[in-house]
Amino acid sequence: MDKLIFLYEQLKKIRESGVKVKDISEETDIASSVLSSLYSSVLPAYVNMVAAGEDADEALDKALQQVNNVSKRKLMGCLDDLLEKLAHLKPKGNLTKSQEHSVFHDLEKEAARYVHHAGAYTGLYTAYSRSSFSDGLKVEPYQIASLAEGELMPRVYCQSMNGEYYTGTGMFSPFQTGYLMFNEQKKLQVTLKVVYLQLPVLEHPALIKGIYMTHDYNRNPIARRVVLVRQGDEIPLDEFAQLKTQVIPKNDIPTELKPFYDYTCQENDVIKSIMLVSPQMNMEELAEEKKMLRLLSSSTKE
Repeated sequence: MDKLIFLYEQLKKIRESGVKVKDISEETDIASSVLSSLYSSVLPAYVNMVAAGEDADEALDKALQQVNNVSKRKLMGCLDDLLEKLAHLKPKGNLTKSQEHSVFHDLEKEAARYVHHAGAYTGLYTAYSRSSFSDGLKVEPYQIASLAEGELMPRVYCQSMNGEYYTGTGMFSPFQTGYLMFNEQKKLQVTLKVVYLQLPVLEHPALIKGIYMTHDYNRNPIARRVVLVRQGDEIPLDEFAQLKTQVIPKNDIPTELKPFYDYTCQENDVIKSIMLVSPQMNMEELAEEKKMLRLLSSSTKE
């Protein structure tokens, strides 16, 4: 992975864990103002430009133009040392009682137990599932990255329909269960996308099935079957950014992809919900919702 992108991911992880910028500054011997500029301006701009296909060196030059206190020469000269120091940086003090019992603490604790299982699933995948807005097969690139030093959960990536990729977190247990977790709308508001995987007994499987939970384009919750097919080893993130998600209409699906449509795109393979504007929200109205969903499903297939 691009070291600057990795730096941004590391800084985000550390800041989200509760470490203050001044504490990072003390541990890395870099001024707080410089770290703030990197975290809030330079690195986000750089990541977005590289994801859009811009040359990495040119993207860095443009990103640095947004601030006046970060030197390209000094940044690149201390990058390896900075990453090394960040890898060992931990929040000061003990966890509070509420943090000890939070789901995030549970995830981190379990991830530490299962960390050696993640390598069996590293690679580039193509995911097949039902489209949210038409009777067609959605084809999405996914990638499960190798663990970097100091990481407990691998970074995972998927491509959106608008050409941007999401970065998420994966966890793989020895009990044939795995999870891929993303925030699909970082720029707007939190929109969780979770892929629940049923892991085969075999290591390095060619195919993994699961259930994919997210929101449709009207922000209604939706669950559907998904199949991930391994394409090969992981590729550089700038190459992954060039891959595209597409929806193949039912009548255009090639013969070799028809089994994926048959498995993921039938009536019972998708569970949807729609927003009801109702002052009562009783069971009679929920029954009407089911009727409306059947009608919508029938009209989509016509």
